[in-house]
Amino acid sequence: MIVKALEPQEYADPLRRAGHEAERQMAFYLKRAFGEDARKFVFHNLRLERKGEVAQLDHLVLHRYGLVVIESKSVAGQVSVNEHGEWTRWWNRQGRGMPSPVLQARRQLDLLLSLLEDHTTDLMDRSLLGLKQRTFAGVRRDVLVAISDGGRITRKTDVPELVKADQVPDRVKAIIDQEVEKPFGTFGLTEAEMTRLVAFLRARHTPAEVAPPAAAPPTPAPRAQAASAAPASVRTSQERQAQARPQPEVACRACGSANLSVQYGKYGYYLKCADCGGNTPAKPVCAACGQPARLSKSGAEFTATCPGGHRWPYWTNPA
Repeated sequence: MIVKALEPQEYADPLRRAGHEAERQMAFYLKRAFGEDARKFVFHNLRLERKGEVAQLDHLVLHRYGLVVIESKSVAGQVSVNEHGEWTRWWNRQGRGMPSPVLQARRQLDLLLSLLEDHTTDLMDRSLLGLKQRTFAGVRRDVLVAISDGGRITRKTDVPELVKADQVPDRVKAIIDQEVEKPFGTFGLTEAEMTRLVAFLRARHTPAEVAPPAAAPPTPAPRAQAASAAPASVRTSQERQAQARPQPEVACRACGSANLSVQYGKYGYYLKCADCGGNTPAKPVCAACGQPARLSKSGAEFTATCPGGHRWPYWTNPA
């Protein structure tokens, strides 16, 4: 069951836009797997505050035996983990170190558990005729790091938390099955506890404050136009093309540039970067229903259509 949906976002920065695209992809997979499951509760972009600290959870699955925090990472190239547990993101044959997203997800989970423990008496039942307070000590806690389906993983040490996005639902089900198969006596949340936890997390979500838009600078006084300047109503073909082009849903996976054109190759449509020459798969995802869409071409214009019937302009190639 989807308790908190993923809010649509618009980002001018290509990297942040790619990150949100990874979250949309993950939200689609979780909806397909658990959207109609009344015993598994899914939260997207859950932001919680505790004593001045903030936990920003990309995705959270609450199940009968505990919690799974899922961190989405946009990795269109390659991510590697060496024998020392150090992470590197690769693109265009160049590597750059990155903080461990597994440790990041664990810190978010720790803060979430601390917040829940602050409210143990409100959230958990009492047992043994009301004489003993149940706690969160037995709650199972797991983290998963999901990279984009098009990314590649290289590991020189075992990192069981690191998976492709499409593998996450099966991994969550496997976690739950491990608890089901344990002998009688395994800790499990009661129906009443689950209900209280869902209501508590929904109520404690605190959206980040959005800074008000900066005031527009004062309009300068009009100046006489030089005789050699082109009239204001006349625009170059490049300017008209830039204005007509929709915002890209992805950026170049090699350099982050938005200077792209859609091309067709052996594996279907892809985006060609004019800045670095790199290729990026063209995989539009519907903002309305989260389903992957297919591209169709009409001249220089490309349109995306999803199985739900939604249709939108995807890209216009430069002239």
